[in-house]
Amino acid sequence: MKLEISSEVLPHPPQQVWNLLLDPTVLSRLLPGVEKFDAVGPDSYEVVVKLGVGAVRGTYNGKVQLTDQQPPSSYKLKGEGKGAPGWAKGEVLFSLIPEAGGTRVNAKADAQIGGAIAGVGQRMIEGVAKSMAREFFSAVGRELAGQKVQVSQAGMGFRLFIRIVRDFFAWLFGRGAGAK
Repeated sequence: MKLEISSEVLPHPPQQVWNLLLDPTVLSRLLPGVEKFDAVGPDSYEVVVKLGVGAVRGTYNGKVQLTDQQPPSSYKLKGEGKGAPGWAKGEVLFSLIPEAGGTRVNAKADAQIGGAIAGVGQRMIEGVAKSMAREFFSAVGRELAGQKVQVSQAGMGFRLFIRIVRDFFAWLFGRGAGAK
């Protein structure tokens, strides 16, 4: 599954956004469902994430590594995880783009999934992934504004549910992607 999404323009310089995006303490608070984000080496982390798509929910144990760093313009986040609902493996290229008034963050992801979670359906998984990315970018913006953010699984889950229902009805009534 390939996915590309961008943040709104964050009213901060690229270096400040870069510093935040590479701070493991901040990332552990901003990434939805993260219960553990522990350093095991330079730019390598063990993670425990609790997530679900539809009725398929579970805990995933995995590893994350930050690679190909080009400060303050881009880096790759590579990860893999396994849990009772299945497995996931992928990478995200984060690019920080200077714009008038701040920085836009673009994320290009390529992921593979397997197990029960893969049975949920591509459209639903893409919707969930986009909603999680929007939640993450929103939390990054709030954190940069000086608010200490802790993304809760329950709060993120409710907002995600609302977005999925909204997107479903937009698709159902012909207002899906590309329709205005």
